[in-house]
Amino acid sequence: MQILSLLDQGLVDYTQVDALQRSAHEEVLAGGEDTLIVSQFTPTWTAGRHTKPEDIPSTTIPVIRTDRAGSATWHGPGQVVVYPVVRLREPVDLVQWIRAVEASVIDTVREVWELPVHRVEGRAGVWLTEEGRRDRKICAIGLKVARGATLHGIALNVDIDPAHAFEGIIPCGLTDADVTSLSWEGIHTTVSDAASELLPRMVEHISPCLATTPTSVSYTTRSTL
Repeated sequence: MQILSLLDQGLVDYTQVDALQRSAHEEVLAGGEDTLIVSQFTPTWTAGRHTKPEDIPSTTIPVIRTDRAGSATWHGPGQVVVYPVVRLREPVDLVQWIRAVEASVIDTVREVWELPVHRVEGRAGVWLTEEGRRDRKICAIGLKVARGATLHGIALNVDIDPAHAFEGIIPCGLTDADVTSLSWEGIHTTVSDAASELLPRMVEHISPCLATTPTSVSYTTRSTL
């Protein structure tokens, strides 16, 4: 298992990372090493397969159509994005894959920052809920499996700007819920530190889903794309 981190580059362009994950996908299908790509994007909206026109009423930053599941979301500063590009065990169990990725985030946020996050039935992602408040999503999840190997992944809000993040869209097409961030919940950490906590837990949780069980994990930092 290879963990390929782009975090030292700061904010990177979504389309470049998308090209990188698709190249990694082809390599994995050809027998190459399973890879987790870690990055932080320049401000971008992505529109998944279920996006409706009314989900993006404004177009002040780029909108990129993508083949992942889900609706519209925002990527940008203060958010860590992880794309697991891995070959799954046959027969592919898509529900198991989704649950494993979700569980890695849930366990990280619960164990490290002690926030009571969980799944919400019928809604993708990782959530905080409490009586008297609207549900709020702290981590978006949009996944795809193509030819037995995975694309796309998770976006955990670490320290996003409330004045600009998600402004101008209806996040994930949900009009009755909100988004949140670790910082908005009183947890102050960096994107790099959050990634360091999340990645080993993700490897642990997704390993039972993989065609080849990882015997070691190598970290690679890429300084240019």
